[in-house]
Order: sequence, then structure tokens, then C-alpha cells
Amino acid sequence: MPNDGDVSATVTASDIARLAGVGRAAVSNWRRRFVDFPQPVGGASTSPLFALTAVEDWFDRHDRPFRVEVGDRVWQQIRGTVDDPRLGELVGHLGGFLLYHQRDRDAAIGLLGEADAAVARLVGPAIERAAPDLPVGFPPIWEPDWVPVARSAAAAADRDGHGALFEVLRVRYREVYSRQVAETPPAVAELMVGLAGLRGRPGKLTVLDSACGVGGLLEAARAAGVRRLLGQDIDPTAARITAAGLLLHGADARIVAADSLLADALAGERVDVVLCGPPSGQRSWPHDELVDSPWWGYGVPPRSEPELAWVQHCLAHGRRGAPVLVIMPAAAASRPAGRRIRANLLRAGALRAVLGLPPDLFGAGSPPDLWVLRVPGDGASPAQVLMGLASADPSAVEGAWSSFTGSVPAGEPGRVVEPGGAGLPPGFRRMPVADLLDGEVDLSPRRHVPVYPASVIEREFPAVREEFLAALSSLSALTPLSALTPSTLTPSTLTPSITPSDASSPAEASDSTPEPAAASETAVATQPAWVTVGELAKSGALTVLTAPLQTRTDGGDLPLLTAADVRRGRGASGRTGELPGMLLLRSGDVVCAVAVGRIAAEVIDEVGAVLGPKVALLRVDPDRLDPHFLAGSLRAAGYRAVGGPGVGDEDGASSRSGGTLSRPDLRRVRIPALALAAQRELGADFRRLGRLARSVREAAELGEEIIRVGYLGVADGRLRVCGDPDSR
Repeated sequence: MPNDGDVSATVTASDIARLAGVGRAAVSNWRRRFVDFPQPVGGASTSPLFALTAVEDWFDRHDRPFRVEVGDRVWQQIRGTVDDPRLGELVGHLGGFLLYHQRDRDAAIGLLGEADAAVARLVGPAIERAAPDLPVGFPPIWEPDWVPVARSAAAAADRDGHGALFEVLRVRYREVYSRQVAETPPAVAELMVGLAGLRGRPGKLTVLDSACGVGGLLEAARAAGVRRLLGQDIDPTAARITAAGLLLHGADARIVAADSLLADALAGERVDVVLCGPPSGQRSWPHDELVDSPWWGYGVPPRSEPELAWVQHCLAHGRRGAPVLVIMPAAAASRPAGRRIRANLLRAGALRAVLGLPPDLFGAGSPPDLWVLRVPGDGASPAQVLMGLASADPSAVEGAWSSFTGSVPAGEPGRVVEPGGAGLPPGFRRMPVADLLDGEVDLSPRRHVPVYPASVIEREFPAVREEFLAALSSLSALTPLSALTPSTLTPSTLTPSITPSDASSPAEASDSTPEPAAASETAVATQPAWVTVGELAKSGALTVLTAPLQTRTDGGDLPLLTAADVRRGRGASGRTGELPGMLLLRSGDVVCAVAVGRIAAEVIDEVGAVLGPKVALLRVDPDRLDPHFLAGSLRAAGYRAVGGPGVGDEDGASSRSGGTLSRPDLRRVRIPALALAAQRELGADFRRLGRLARSVREAAELGEEIIRVGYLGVADGRLRVCGDPDSR
């Protein structure tokens, strides 16, 4: 039920979708279908905010499930109290307050009983006294408007626990700022914890993250049982959030807000494990100030290689034999400027593995690599390095690491025992260090590990072959010899009902666009009349729509139908955000993508996607136009463009010029003018041709796949091709 006390709590459309357990498109549909859906109370036009109580009331009235947990309710109250740029500041303040409330509950509750202005003046100093282990540098000033949020947080912490509540706030903050707050994906953090050997280790280990952000890696280490945690970050807000989250769980944490490279507050620490996801692509890192740094045991990093500076900084903070795991941009494995340092890391035995991380866990661009290093100690340098392409399953990667390193004695994380012949799982390969020390010192696993591991080829080739044979069988069933036969429809049966009154043959048509009217059968005694898309639009038989110019294609919560999707006859593959005037596709809509010499047209079956740029939407009156007939006729007009009249000028000028079709030409495209019954009969034929086209595409794609897998399998000696190569 709604909570009338949370009048300031607001939710975005994405929040509503998450809390209701539906997709973002469903919320957009509700806003359009229901006049009583709550109106925005703030935010931007592209990301409106709704009052949480009003949304809960609406769901109650419509008997729809909608559950807001206590932690989410506090988060939504935060969203309604400050603008997005200040979310981190308020979350950091609440973290300190929750720590104060946890350590001295009676004093905190007593303070909350004062007036808001008095609480705002006194709560900052009270937090500093109760929690001196929070990092300095965070703004200590509270605002009176924030005090009601603190009261809600105190009540929620009593119910759900201080640590659990703050973890919800930390995760929600990271979701809002996913593009600005660089945090390691949870699956990768779990993988790093496993490879570092932190799970179930006896004794008191110390873990360091020199670029801790909002604490994802340190939180994963804490969850694995590590008690002593060290971290540093240049952003005071991120450092505060990290420290509060760890301290609320009872960890022995020391987090510092400062630049790790310029002002290393943990220079004297030598830790058991280093986990780090440093910033990448720093163009203004302090290269000149650090030329004489003692960290450069493997070479002074060039100005263009800040990530190699972070690698050496992390190695300098580990004790002998300590595992050091660093997330690195994929380019750092092969850039020429870093070749000498990479070679020195290999020669010293510091680099043990380079693992390509799964692209699905990261946004656009190349996914990064995970470098597994160890601080060199006594003994000979290892002769091999593990190269691999990590899957989303951490246990598979940990299994490959165990096979590569052999057994690791308890209590000694990071000790490496050279493998004794144990096999590696698919997707991984032992690379001799001597082979890597060539002129390029290229450590990219994508260069050294086959895209298709051997077992994948052996497992997938039969499956792809069966799918290919099934597609061929389906294609054969769709294309019997009698599939295309002379039509029983004669010109006299093609009665026009949607054409202009002066509809004529293609050779006699003009550029005029009079209002449509019924035409007689005798007008088409020899051939059907023609009508343009523009004339159909003027008559009201269809409406031509296009996406707003501001439509985004760089990501969001809503599926976006792109021009490439239409050309390939597939569902929506793009993503976009909510935008005023955006067009949601309905069942029966016809979408068109016009290209040189071709019109791709499809009828929409799955609703909810947003119309993308460079796609025309033809929304038909079903009592006058059959959508499948329209889509098929448009495709036929595209094919006709390079072989005869039908698109563009009536005299076939467009054909003689190569059939170039531009977007304005769509309104001049002509289709046969037929009665609705005849449209439906031809529309059924067009639907059969559409199924045939999809089967042909599927067979072609599977054929490409079987050829690709076949070449890789033969090259690796895993597959053989039977038969005489010279036979036809």
C-alpha cells in the first residue's frame, strides 16, 4: 500500500518497470492508454519523474502488482529530494548517518527528534565523532531537506539492517550513474576474487584496491570473508560511499580520498592481494611528476600508457608472491609504446595470465582484458602464460586457472605451481613466454586463442549441420515446383477500390494527385490501375509517419527498430530512450526502408518497439488496405525499379538512372489499385513469399556458419571433409 509519508519520493519510468516486473515499453503503453496514469512531477522530458504515492495508487486502482521494498522506498525518496548531480553526495551523507545510527542508536534517534534545521546543523559533527574512520575531504554540510530522508533511513535500517539498506542505495546509485561511475561488473568481481584465492582462506588477509570507485571489488572481497580492506580513490564521494558500505558490514576498512598516483596514502602497505579496475584512457595523468617514482621496476611508462603505470603501482603494493589482478583495456596488450614494459613483465615472471572478458558484461566498445599478475619472489620465472577468452561463468575460468597453475596450498594465495600436464578447458591456451617475446610482444588473447575452441567445433559442427539440413528441408517444402503458377485472377477481377477516379495504366499515369474515388471494372479491362502511396495517404487509406529527429540510437530501455532490422527481416535490435513524439509500433503496421534499387517492407507482428531513424511507417486503414498486400506491393515496386516502371517517374526515368530510390520517392511509389478482397488474396501470396524469404536468409546464414566452423575445424585438424575434392 502507498506510504503517505513519502510525499517526496519519485520514480522514473525505468523504476516503475523494475518495481512492477515489466519492460519499459509496458510503462510507455500505460501512459498512452490510461488517461488516469499519473502525470510527471519533475525530471526532464526524456526522463520524467512521477510521484511514488500516485503511482502506487494507480496500481492499486487497476489491481496490478507493484511492490516497493523498504530500501527502494528510501532510494526513491532520495531521488525526490535532490537532483541527479547530487545523488552521490546525499548517499554519502546517509552512509555516514547510518554508521552513526549503528554505533550510537540512542543518540542518533534523539537527534532526529529535533527540528530539521537543528538536525542539519548538528548531525555532521555527530557523524565525525561517531565515525572517525570515514575518509576526509567529503563535504560535511547537511541541508534541512535531507533530514526526512535520514528519518526514513533510520526506520528502514531498524527493519532490514544497516549494511543491507546501504547496499541497496549503493547499487541504485551505480545504476543511475552507470556511464559516469566506472565499476567492475559483479560477475567480473566474483571472478577476480576466485582467481585471487580469497574464498575460504584462513587467517587475516589484506586486500587493496588503489582505484576503488564506489567499492565493487572491495565489497566482493568482503563478501568472500576478507576483513581487512584498503582502498583509495580520487573522488571523495566515491571514497565515502565505499567506506560507509564496508564499515556498516563490520569490516576493518581504511579508505582514503586522494589521487593514488600523486598522493599515495598507502605507500608503506604491502598487502596479500591487489584487485584493481583503474581508469583507462587517462590523457592527463601525472606523467612528468612521476618520472622518478620508485614503482617503475619494469620501465618508465610512456605518456600514452597510463594503464601500465597502474599495473606497476599495484605490483609495488603487494608482498612477494601476492596475486595482483588488474582490469586493462584490450589495446594495452598490443600497443607499440608499451612493448618494452610488457616484455619486462614477462621476463620477470610477473605476468601469469591475460584473459579476454565477456563482451556481454560491458557496454559499447571492445571488452577489456583481465591481467593476472604476481609480485615476483624467489625461484625461477614461469615459462608459460595462460591465454584465454573468459566466459560469463566464473567457475569455468577458475577451472582453467586451476588446471594451469596446479594445486595451491592452503593459506598461500598466489603461489604458482607449474602444470604437470593437466589439460585446459576449451577457450584457453598455454603460451610459452619465449614465443611472446618477439618484436611485438602482443599479449592479446584474441590473437593467440582460436575464436572457436576445439571442443566447441566438435560440439557445434553437428548441431549447425543439423540446423542447416532442417533449414534446407523447410526451404524445399516452401518452394515446390508448383509454388509459382499462372494466376487465376484476370484483369477484370482486379477491381480498383482505392484509386483516384482517373487511375490509369503506368504508361498513362501523371503526377496529378486527385482525391480517390471508386473506379469501374471496365477502367481496368486490360490491366489494373495504379495508385501512389501519396494518393493513398491523401485519401486516408494510410498515414505515413517517421521517427522524431531526436530519436537516440546509442542505448536505452526501449527496443528500437532500425533500418537494418527492416532490410534483414528481423525484430528490433537497437535500444533507445523515451522521447516525446516517439512512435510505438502496432500489429499490422507496415515499415519500410528505402535503399538504392530496393524497398524493404515488413508487416509488424510483435508490438512495443520504437520506430527508428530512416524507417518509414505506413499505418493503414484495415477496412481499405491489407497490410500484407501493401508490403508485398512495395517490395515488388522496388524490384521493378531496376527493370521497368513502377517507382519514381511514370516514364521509367528512375529505372534508366539505375533505380535510385530516396526517401522522398516513397510517396510516389505506385502499387496496383485493387478491391479489398483481391488485396487479401494477393496479400496471402505475399505472406508465403515472406516466409520463403526468411527461410532463404536462415539457410544462407547457417550455410555461412557451417563453412566458417568447417574451415576452422579443418585448419585445426578437428574435422575432415569426405569425398573427392574434384568431384562435382
